[in-house]
Amino acid sequence: MIYGHGDDIYNYKNIRINFSSNVNPQGINTGLQEHLKSCIARLNAYPEPLAENLARRIEQQKGLSPGSVLITNGAVEAFYILASLFQKKKSLIYTPSFSEYEDACKMYKHNIEFCSNSLFLEKNEKPFDLVWICNPNNPDGKTFNKKILKEKIQQNPNTLFVIDEAYVEFLNKNISLQNEVSKYTNLVVVRSFTKRFSIPGLRLGYLVCPPELITNLRKKLMPWRINSLALEAGLYCFSNNYNDDFQVSEILTESQRFQIEIAQIKGFEVIPSETSFFLVKGPVNAGKLKKKLAGEYKILIRDASNFRGLSEFHFRLSTQLPDKNNELLKVLKTWSC
Repeated sequence: MIYGHGDDIYNYKNIRINFSSNVNPQGINTGLQEHLKSCIARLNAYPEPLAENLARRIEQQKGLSPGSVLITNGAVEAFYILASLFQKKKSLIYTPSFSEYEDACKMYKHNIEFCSNSLFLEKNEKPFDLVWICNPNNPDGKTFNKKILKEKIQQNPNTLFVIDEAYVEFLNKNISLQNEVSKYTNLVVVRSFTKRFSIPGLRLGYLVCPPELITNLRKKLMPWRINSLALEAGLYCFSNNYNDDFQVSEILTESQRFQIEIAQIKGFEVIPSETSFFLVKGPVNAGKLKKKLAGEYKILIRDASNFRGLSEFHFRLSTQLPDKNNELLKVLKTWSC
């Protein structure tokens, strides 16, 4: 799905408040901004072909096994190279979820089965070559139990579990399996710089998996996929110079307040979420609501009707700063039924 994602701000003029993209509402770290400005002169040279230095730094900082990290052009590239390596295999995708798992599998002719997230506990993954899970899940913020995930991975050694942890830092609990990868031969964890560091325009992510799988994945890659500024951003974010001002508790507290306030508006049903984004089922068609908000108020939301299993009335919101959230609340009350 090239089109139909959130943050399609390029289709609209003069958007003031963007609720459609699940990135850090506190914006880009000021130190990172200054660092990137100082790196402009380095654009006259080629970057590393496979971003090995950034991979090694992440391994060292996160206590991961040597050779277990592969840098990707955004987390999305990870899904496509994995699907490419296992083309024509059988994949299970829990839904509703990020559409790129399905698109990557279709591109490489996987036999795909979809299963509702609500059936996760009872579903048998043994018949599948790959299982795709987003944790916490996009678009509803659902979290999958870490202990149960580990049990399923252990019980299905011939099934590769691809766990997308793009939003895992937007929680007040630790559900990450990143540091568990060395214990299994059938686990891949995908991470993103986009959300936590608020740099979607630079396209930077990484995956963690057994070194043997990394070796095979590298055969699918072209050189210089990661541009110099993206590499510099990654190296800076994992350096001692990075002054971390990420206030996840503040974001999540505001998210809970925002969810409660919307749920009190007649006609709007909030699907509770522990993270910074959440689903709402409104009283009107989500596409029409999006169009009206963008056209009249310069506010952008995510029409979620194209997620499998959701209706034409579902939309997704990513919590912003309180004053911006209050502005949307005021507008939504005019749609109250």
